[in-house]
Amino acid sequence: MTRNKSFSRIALALLALMIAVPVFAARGDADFTRFVALGDSYGAGVSNASLNQRHQAYSWPAFIARQTGVPSFTQPLVSFPGIGPELQLVDVISYPPVIRPAAGQGQPLLLTHPAPYNNLSIPGAAAGHLTVLTGREQNPQGTATLMAQFILRGLGTPVQQALAQQPTFIAIWIGGNDLLGAVLSGTPAALTPVDAFRTAYNTMLDQLVAGAPKAGMVVGNLPTNPSALPLTATVQPFIINPATRQPLLIGGKPVYLVADLGGGNFGQLPPGSMVLLSAAGKLGSGYGIPPQLAQQPPFNQLPNAGKPLDDSDVLTPAEIAAIRTRAEEYNGVIEQAASQRDIPVANIRGLFDRFAAAGGYHVGPFRFGAEYIAGGIFSLDGFHLTDIGYMFFANEYIRTINRAYDEDFPVASLSQFFENNYQRETTTSGALLYQGMEWKMSDEAAQSILRFRTLIPARRLRGATH
Repeated sequence: MTRNKSFSRIALALLALMIAVPVFAARGDADFTRFVALGDSYGAGVSNASLNQRHQAYSWPAFIARQTGVPSFTQPLVSFPGIGPELQLVDVISYPPVIRPAAGQGQPLLLTHPAPYNNLSIPGAAAGHLTVLTGREQNPQGTATLMAQFILRGLGTPVQQALAQQPTFIAIWIGGNDLLGAVLSGTPAALTPVDAFRTAYNTMLDQLVAGAPKAGMVVGNLPTNPSALPLTATVQPFIINPATRQPLLIGGKPVYLVADLGGGNFGQLPPGSMVLLSAAGKLGSGYGIPPQLAQQPPFNQLPNAGKPLDDSDVLTPAEIAAIRTRAEEYNGVIEQAASQRDIPVANIRGLFDRFAAAGGYHVGPFRFGAEYIAGGIFSLDGFHLTDIGYMFFANEYIRTINRAYDEDFPVASLSQFFENNYQRETTTSGALLYQGMEWKMSDEAAQSILRFRTLIPARRLRGATH
């Protein structure tokens, strides 16, 4: 009897402890009445090297807004072909595929919108920009300051404009340009110093928490593997025979390309190096061919045979290791900053690792992967996501919100990309989010041809399930 009483007391004590300490320790509530998002080109919905309304409708914040029932979610829309004319796949039969920018230039469409936008993501923005840029910068230089002119419109910094809306929920993904900018430029010298990143990230969160103490929040960590991007994983660091599409072998070994290895040190790339997708055009004219082969056919027919690739065209194993180390350090900053403020962290690092996994990323019967063009996740610039890729990104955030806040918001379904995608919403505010479904399949169709190996008419894909 005494033993049973003791057991009962222990059970009651444990129950009281469970009640006193919530299982879901997250700041604020998952109230999406007034939802704002802060971020960079991923948050803005850049795809195929372009910011335009065809893909802005599928930015990861727009997906979250749709899935959580946000009544109004405005974005700084840009007309097609966008700022940065959108890359288009012209010929998938040729090797390499023919890709060209669309003709013309897009223009901002909502400059007179009377309030800050709900999506305040700025292409090119680093963590430090979110508390500094206002859109009033004189003689703007660089992507972030140029884009801020029409996104921020002089109404204050992204954080200030977010707080001016009295947000009930804030979603953030920032740090991609602090990290991946080094991959784009081919040098670790472009990495933001860890201390500067820590200061910028904590300053941003401090201002948001102080200005919206009751708002729910979610952030995301960063990918740590540069090879998860087609930008780095598509072009091989050795000579490929265009006739066989196999490595050229001399003495049974591949012939590595020649490049500036850093600091004016020229030589053949060591195994494990990466050649950026942006250098593909140079390779076609002979750059990277070792001088000892430059006078031999067929290389002697190439005008630039024997000339080395630039340092910005390649990443050596040492540079890759430096980028990965810095990525881990940034993620440590994000995890610590979020933990101190009870902010859940979406595992974007894990998502990108799944993208790059050998078996691919499976959704029902469909396989996606990090392969260039055929993978379906990354767009034609090899760096930004496709509309489907942004859906996967958003779903990682939604799952994190559901776990942290004990909610049950539905993730976005793949089936929307295989329907007759004509405009669904007509409300004035809702159209800013949902408009664009009409032309969705125009650029996804080519990727579907490669991905599913069958010709399916655009806008008539049906029957896919999530």
